[in-house]
Amino acid sequence: MPSKNFIEYAILLLFKDRNDHLFSFLIFSFIVFILSSVLFISDSLQYDLIQSIKSHPQIVVENTRAGRAYEMHDGYVYDITQITGVSNVEGVVDGYYYFAQKRVWFHVIGDAHLAKDEMVIGQGVQKEMAELYYKDVFHFLNEERMIAVKIDKIAPKGTNIISNDAIYLNPNTARAVLGMEMDEYSKLYVTVPNPNEVSEIALKIVELYPSVKATSQADAIGAVRHLYYYKGGIFMILYVIAMVSFFILLKNQVGLVYGEKKKEIAILRSLGFCIKDIIALKFIQNAVVSISAYLLGVALAYVYVFVFNAPYLRNIFLGSELENSVLLTPVVDLNLLFLIFLFGVIPFLAFVILPAWKIAISDMSEAVKS
Repeated sequence: MPSKNFIEYAILLLFKDRNDHLFSFLIFSFIVFILSSVLFISDSLQYDLIQSIKSHPQIVVENTRAGRAYEMHDGYVYDITQITGVSNVEGVVDGYYYFAQKRVWFHVIGDAHLAKDEMVIGQGVQKEMAELYYKDVFHFLNEERMIAVKIDKIAPKGTNIISNDAIYLNPNTARAVLGMEMDEYSKLYVTVPNPNEVSEIALKIVELYPSVKATSQADAIGAVRHLYYYKGGIFMILYVIAMVSFFILLKNQVGLVYGEKKKEIAILRSLGFCIKDIIALKFIQNAVVSISAYLLGVALAYVYVFVFNAPYLRNIFLGSELENSVLLTPVVDLNLLFLIFLFGVIPFLAFVILPAWKIAISDMSEAVKS
C-alpha cells in the first residue's frame, strides 16, 4: 500500500503534467458521456413503455385477415369469456386516422369516460392541429360525412410517450371516425386472475380462433426489450469502434509523452524508486484521470438526459413523425454503468501503464547521461 506522502507526490506530478493528460481526459469523458446518454434514454423509454403494458389486462387479442388487422364482434367476446380462468373480456376501439392536410397519422383510442362530442388529444396532435387553426373543435372526415368534435383538454406532458400522437374519443365516435360498425372492436383485453394460467389461456384463444394473435404481457414486454436492445446494440457497436480508435490515439500519445519522460523515469530510478514504485506512481496518476473522466461523463449524461430531456438524441429512439417532447423518467441501471467502467477504465489503465513499465525495465544509464 503506497504511503500518504507517495500518493501526494503522485498527485503533485499529475498537476504539474496536466497538459499531457488533458487530451485523454477530454476524449474519454466524451465517449462515456455519449454511451451513458444512450443507455439512460433507452432504459427510461423501456421503463415507461413496460409500465404502460403492465397497466393493461394480461392478454391482448387482435384479429388479422390477409396479414392485416381486422375487426372483431361480440361473438368473439362471448366465446372467450366462456374459457375457464377468464374473468372479463373488454372490447376496445383502436386505430389510426390520416390527417391529410398535414400528412400525418393520429392514433385514435376509444375512451368510455368521454362524451360523444368531446375528445382529449396529445401534445403532438395539438401542435399539428393548431397550425391549421383547429384550437377548439376538430372536423374528422370519413367516407360519408364530416364529424365535428370539441377538443376537451390536452393530455399531460408526462404521458407523451404514449399520448403524443393519440386522440381519445368516446368509443362510438371513434368507430364513426374509423369507419367501423357499432358492434365491432379493434382489440380485446382479456383479464386472467391467475398469472400461471395466462400462457395456457392465450393458447386456447388461438386454438378457438386461429386467425387471432393473443399477446400476453410477458410477450409484449419481451418485444419492447428486444426493440431497445436492438437500438442499444447499434450504439454499442459504434461505442466499441470509438473506444478502439480512442485507445489507438491514446497509445500513440502515451508513447510520445513517455519518450519525452524517459529521463524523468531514469532520475526516479537513480533516486531509489524501484520498478514497482514507478508503476504505482503512473497507476495513481492515470486512475485519477480515468475515474474522474468517467464520473464527469456519467454526470453530464445524467444532466443532459434527465434535466434537458436529451435534445436531438431522443428522436433516434422515438422515431415518430410528430415532434415528441417526452419527459424522460430518471432510471439508472447500475449494472450497465459498472460494465462501462469495467470496459472503459481498465483498458485505459492498461494502455497507459504497460508503456511506462516497458520504459522502467529498460537500461536507464543512457537516459540519465543524455
